[in-house]
Amino acid sequence: MNVLAVDVGGTKTLLGIVTPAGDIVSQSEHPTRIGIDDIERVSALTVEELASATEPVGAVCVGFPEYVSAEGLLTSREVLTWAEQPARVIHRAIAARGLEQLPVRIDSDVRLGALGEATFGVGVDRSSFIYVSLGTGLSSAFVVSGAPWRGSRGEAIALGEWPGPEGTTLERYASGTAITQRYEHLTGVARTARDIVTASATDPVARGILETAGSALGRACADIVSLIDPAVVIIGGGLGSAPTLLSEAAHRAYISATARRDDSPPWVVAGNGARSGLLGAAAAALPLCC
Repeated sequence: MNVLAVDVGGTKTLLGIVTPAGDIVSQSEHPTRIGIDDIERVSALTVEELASATEPVGAVCVGFPEYVSAEGLLTSREVLTWAEQPARVIHRAIAARGLEQLPVRIDSDVRLGALGEATFGVGVDRSSFIYVSLGTGLSSAFVVSGAPWRGSRGEAIALGEWPGPEGTTLERYASGTAITQRYEHLTGVARTARDIVTASATDPVARGILETAGSALGRACADIVSLIDPAVVIIGGGLGSAPTLLSEAAHRAYISATARRDDSPPWVVAGNGARSGLLGAAAAALPLCC
């Protein structure tokens, strides 16, 4: 039976009906924020997607860019605005449509991204890997034998909180949000991360920001390798999986920092690109119904 997968990001939310084989039957994309409670927004989008499904849906899984406990409870408000736990809000909304028996799972978006690669991507059959998601924000998850390591509090995802250059954190230096802020600080011009990537071919400020952000990320990934020795490093997220100066600089810095060892873990781009989280949500929902 198909499942509904929802990947909530800091900028956009992806929803998709996914088969047990990992095929996306339908997909939609929406802004995450439109001036209301973010969880209410996600709940409304979930109900709309369920209503538009042409075949029965057996379960729902939603990934959020927050800390999430083993019980599926959000334990932070670092990215989203919310007043009530999402499982409760979503259950209430789908029950109003007569679907009160439909199981719903809540988890961290980056853990689901890692699960998506472990189940349907380049992490299949890997004994272990570190999955790094670079998009609007920056986070990571460690996977062993196909299962993301949650940590005792569900907080083993905070690569973005690592110290970064110039007294910042890594997320405040190398994420999509950081890139836009650094560019505006240096030029006085507000541009999106995508525009900065495009401009980097001719704009030396954009080029410098992307290269320094990538170098910081690559060195951080090398530090992770020194600490936990995964079999592979997988770079995902909308910005991380795209072929840009940032990703090239990150790869170079990683290779340089790990060069003392001949058998360092390979650096691999996520097979599912920006859809790793969506497919990971599907993988987490499937055991609930299939």
